[in-house]
Amino acid sequence: MDVMPVSDSSGRRARKHSQTQGLLAGTAIRLFETHGYDAVTMEQIAATADVAKGTLYNHFATKEAVLAHWIHAQLEADLIRLQPRVARQAGFVPALSMLLGASAAWCEKHRPLLLPYIRFRFLSLEASGRDEDAPNSDMADGFALLIAKGQASGELRDDLAASHLATLFHHLYLGALMRWLTVPGLRLKQEFAVAIELFVNGARSTVPPPIRSRGKP
Repeated sequence: MDVMPVSDSSGRRARKHSQTQGLLAGTAIRLFETHGYDAVTMEQIAATADVAKGTLYNHFATKEAVLAHWIHAQLEADLIRLQPRVARQAGFVPALSMLLGASAAWCEKHRPLLLPYIRFRFLSLEASGRDEDAPNSDMADGFALLIAKGQASGELRDDLAASHLATLFHHLYLGALMRWLTVPGLRLKQEFAVAIELFVNGARSTVPPPIRSRGKP
C-alpha cells in the first residue's frame, strides 16, 4: 500500500486551510458591502458560507480578523502587481509615492471598511508584529523592500535595520489613514505625502529661527 508523503499531506492541508479562509473572507466582504460592516455577525458569515460556526471561529477569532485577512490579501496582490512599476522609479521618494498613490485610490474605494480595520490594527500592534490571520505580505513588507533599496543607494540612513524603519513608517501610514477617516475634507494622497516628508526629513523646520536681539542688561 502506498503511503502519502508527510510533506504532500501537510501541503494539502495548508492549501485547504488557505482556500477556506479565502471563502470565509470573500463571503464576509460581500455581506459587509451589502448590509454594512456593523450589521453583519459572525453567525451570518458562517451561515452564508455554509460552514459550521465552529469552523469559522477555528479560522478567525473575530469579525475584525476576517476583515483584516481580506484586506491583507488584497494588499499582497497589489504589491505583486505594482512591483515592476515601483522598481522603475528613480529614487526612494518617487517609488514610495507611487506605491502610496495606488494605496490611496484603493482606500478611497473601500473607505467604509477601513475604520474598523485601522482600529483593529492599532489594538493588535502590541500583540505581535504580524497578525496570525494575515497572509505573509503586508504594506510593511513593501516598505521594508523600498527602504532597503534606499539604504543601499545612500538615500536613507543605514544604522537602523530596514525592518525597523519600515515598522516606524507603517505607523505613520496607519496614522495618516486614521486622520483621513476621522477628519472631514482631507485628501488621502496629501496625508500620505506628509507622512513621507516626515519620515524622510523629520519635523525640523526648514526655515531658520529668527535672530533675537539681546536686550540691554
